[in-house]
Amino acid sequence: MRRRAIITAVAIVLAIATFATIRIVDSVADNRRREASEEIFEGIVAEVKDDEVCEVLVDLGVVPYSSTTTQRIRLINSGSEPLVLVDYTTQCRCMWLDFEREPIDVGDSCDVVLSFDSRGEWGSVGNYMEIATSRENHPIVLWIGAEVE
Repeated sequence: MRRRAIITAVAIVLAIATFATIRIVDSVADNRRREASEEIFEGIVAEVKDDEVCEVLVDLGVVPYSSTTTQRIRLINSGSEPLVLVDYTTQCRCMWLDFEREPIDVGDSCDVVLSFDSRGEWGSVGNYMEIATSRENHPIVLWIGAEVE
C-alpha cells in the first residue's frame, strides 16, 4: 500500500514538472516570436478598443518638397469582436490610405499605409484623417504632421 502511494506521488510530481516545463518553453517561444515581429516592423502601433475613439499621432518628420513619403501603421484589434476598416476621409488630396477591407479578428492586427505627397505644400503641415470602422461612432483618427522643405 505504501509503495503504491509513493509511486502515485512520484507520478503526480513528474506530471506537474512536465506541465510547468512545457509552459515555460511555450512562453519563451511566444516572447521570441513577439520580439522578432517587433524588430521587423518599423512603424506606428495603435490599439483599437471597443468603447473609445482610437487617436494616432503620425509625425512624418522632414519631407522634401515635391516628394511622396509613406508611414506604416499597425492597428491591433483589442476589442471584443472583429473589426472592419470601412472607409476614410481627409481634408486634403495630398494624403491617402491603403488598407484591406478584411475583418481583423480579436487580438489580430493589420497594417495600413499612409501616403503624403508634398507637392504644393511648404513649411509646417498638419492634417487629420478619419477611418470609419464597423464599430459605429468609434472611428480611428490619424493626426498627421510634417515639415516640408
